[in-house]
Amino acid sequence: MGRFPPPPGSPEPAPPIPPSLQRARSGRPVPARPAEAGPPGAAPPAGQRDRRWFALPIALGVYLFLALFTLIQPVKVLGLTLTVPIPGLSAERLFGLPDRPFTVAIIGLDIRPTQDGPSRTDSILLVRVDGDQNRAGVLSIPRDAMMEIPYGDGTYTDDRINTAFVYNWSEDDNSAAPEALAETIEHNLGIKVDYYIVFDQRGAEKIIDAAGGVTVKVKEAFGQDDYSDDDVHVIPQFFPEGTQHLDGYEAVAYGRIREGTSDFDRIRRQQQVAEGLVSKLSSPLSLTRLPGVWSAYDGAVDTNLSLRQSAGLFALLKRTGTDRMVTRSLGDASVSCTWCTASIVLLEPVKTAQLISEAFDDDGAGQNAAQLLVQAGVTP
Repeated sequence: MGRFPPPPGSPEPAPPIPPSLQRARSGRPVPARPAEAGPPGAAPPAGQRDRRWFALPIALGVYLFLALFTLIQPVKVLGLTLTVPIPGLSAERLFGLPDRPFTVAIIGLDIRPTQDGPSRTDSILLVRVDGDQNRAGVLSIPRDAMMEIPYGDGTYTDDRINTAFVYNWSEDDNSAAPEALAETIEHNLGIKVDYYIVFDQRGAEKIIDAAGGVTVKVKEAFGQDDYSDDDVHVIPQFFPEGTQHLDGYEAVAYGRIREGTSDFDRIRRQQQVAEGLVSKLSSPLSLTRLPGVWSAYDGAVDTNLSLRQSAGLFALLKRTGTDRMVTRSLGDASVSCTWCTASIVLLEPVKTAQLISEAFDDDGAGQNAAQLLVQAGVTP
């Protein structure tokens, strides 16, 4: 029903009572009116701005934590290895390593406790790390492969590759022998060795034990009842067919035993141990063992890698794991030397090129190696 204006002479209606007065009169609070939205594009209230600035460092901290964590221990989802990148900073640069594929020579020596002086290399593995492709290639070189070996005066002689360490060993310069071996590899195969890691059998044993041992698959049972790693203490070693978990001493013996097997069998077993070690350390469960492994490594090796670079190499190999690690052996390209006076093998160029190409995913490196072997005159 409509309202009529007041008759003439009537008093004016009282104005509405403000909410504050209503509250004062009644004693009861009056619900506050909702704040009117500001115009489009207006800045949020100060409280919201404060919360945003508070959330930013938290998000940044979480991001950095995930980046550093996945750098060492990547997350695997549906068979894919996932890492959180740091824009403009590769893992190689972070650890002072070359921002390109680089090669590390892992040199194993067979040293007796009473031995004083140089030792021939018992195993030679080249590890090519490609951080951009999250890939690693491992290439074994037979210790009896003939190559042109450098002398300190710039001349060369034909001999087994494991003699390079002996001919150039220096009591005053620990780097002379491994650098000569690296020069031998580059001279005969064209593979530039950026870094080297040298250790003996007891050092390898300590590293493997610190990692908690390795698991290998023995294809055919074998062993040696008079095995000794020092020619003094005999501890028989037998490896039944099937999957076996080995401690450090057993793993080293597994890669060293020659009785009833060939040198090429030893190379394959050494690669198994290396793969088993990488596989063990790639597991998230190994994080608690890292300090012990690092301590054993630091006390067992001679290397031209700095501590920072060694940590970077370890992180890259841990990130790669065995899923993207390719292993090859030049033992598969070896041919017995019929005209040599000792037990020496020669590398067949075509097969050598194929194996290097597969290991390093580099056809050019394989072809270059084949040409250099022919030039050196150390082919069948």
